Amino acid sequence: MKNSIVFLFCLFLSYVSFSQVTGAYQPAYDFKQIDSLAQLEQGGPPAFTIDPGLIQDRLKKLENVIPLNYNIITHQFVEIFAFRKASFTQRMLEKKDVFFPLYEKYLIKYGLPDELKYLSLIESGLENRAISNKGAGGLWQFMPYTARGDFGMRVDQYIDERFDAERATEAACQYLKRLHKTFGDWHLALAAYNTGPANVKRAMRRCGGSNDFWGIYACLPAQTRAYVPQFIAMTYMMNFHWDHSIQPENWVIDIPKDSILVSGYLNLNILTQLTGFSLDTLKRLNPHILSHFLPKNAKNVKVHLPKSHFTYFTQNRGRIMDSARVDLSIPTELEADTLEEKEEEVPEVSHVAKRFTYKVRSGDNLSSVARKLRISVGELKRLNQIKGSKLRKGQILSYYKLTKAKQRFSKKYSRRKYTKSRKSKKSKKKKSRKRSKRR
Repeated sequence: MKNSIVFLFCLFLSYVSFSQVTGAYQPAYDFKQIDSLAQLEQGGPPAFTIDPGLIQDRLKKLENVIPLNYNIITHQFVEIFAFRKASFTQRMLEKKDVFFPLYEKYLIKYGLPDELKYLSLIESGLENRAISNKGAGGLWQFMPYTARGDFGMRVDQYIDERFDAERATEAACQYLKRLHKTFGDWHLALAAYNTGPANVKRAMRRCGGSNDFWGIYACLPAQTRAYVPQFIAMTYMMNFHWDHSIQPENWVIDIPKDSILVSGYLNLNILTQLTGFSLDTLKRLNPHILSHFLPKNAKNVKVHLPKSHFTYFTQNRGRIMDSARVDLSIPTELEADTLEEKEEEVPEVSHVAKRFTYKVRSGDNLSSVARKLRISVGELKRLNQIKGSKLRKGQILSYYKLTKAKQRFSKKYSRRKYTKSRKSKKSKKKKSRKRSKRR
């Protein structure tokens, strides 16, 4: 009788925790399908489909440093990922090879258990730009104040380093190591990663000072009660998915890349045009860069370039970077007088920024105009000092584009040089005539 009461109590707790998970991330492309990784329909948990003994034995074999406890709650999550969320599990298998080598590199560096690489699947679904309904972002779901205050990440309208896989992974490893040092238990460290150390300590006090996750289970926030079981279930599924008829079909392929460090203003449109690849590729490689340009106060921002174009970039780095550093909000025409004064120092200019205008038509808005002009909304607003979000019909907007200028400048230069030489010859002839008359 006592065992059946305990069993029913566990069922009740698991049902409550499943139905109240609020911290699950919501990728923009999947709002409906993955509203929560742990939510069940009303009416209680389903009957088990997978043999409990099979899962229990396999978890024992998988267990390394972090305990992989088997109970009714972890079993239910295994069935969720095996059946109701099989498509989610499949996507994780298709994407894991892009991120796992990076995770493993930093887990080794910080002396952490290898199985922690599965935690990011629960945190973000391996979505670089995942944002939770509470504002946590990136692969490892850092809150903005934690990212800035504890790990010195830049989080603003131009750059969000929570979306930089390498930067976020290293910060996550540092944080997990710190949490394990605080609690001395991996399950409590994982719970603290989800809800914060203060909430875990509060739960420990409320549950009589227990220092075990399952001992404070009932005193934890609802989403945290589901967090550790999800981690255990996902660890199981990543290793035994074949036995549940889940296999990857469309592998996500990473783009090989090399990196440069950039400080100061940089126009990414110009960088990609002159290097020979698309802005979309640059955005895919650099999810942490939110705008089409780096601001003037950028400092040591890592910019990833496709490896296939990196050799060309390095060979032409000076020309490309000089052109991309031109702030297109400022006209950059060279005056003819400057060319006359410094005839021997004519710049080798291959591109210059030329000003164009666009007249706003009926039905236009900032987004549609920016797409037509192939610039970002932020850059369009900055160039035209637009503070709001509305345009008026007939409004004249300015924008700049690169134009080939080597030939134009060479003609201007040669023409000026020619006229100057003719004037000097005429003046010399006049002087010689005057001298001859005096004689």
